[in-house]
Amino acid sequence: MADTTVTYLRFNNDQYKKIKELADFHGVSVTKYMREAILERLEDEEDYNDAMANLSSSHGETVSSAEIRTRLALS
Repeated sequence: MADTTVTYLRFNNDQYKKIKELADFHGVSVTKYMREAILERLEDEEDYNDAMANLSSSHGETVSSAEIRTRLALS
């Protein structure tokens, strides 16, 4: 079995009810809903950090979307 860690989260009843309603709406368990939400947030943070590093290394130089389309022969 892969290395895993089990953790626990505490929510007040109103918070848990909202989470459960969303999980039910999406047809998944509460655990799966929370896990996916946390992993999506982690991915967003990584994407943001990558973008900030790229912006920093470019010294603020940017390229318009039109130029990118031209460079990729999408225009």
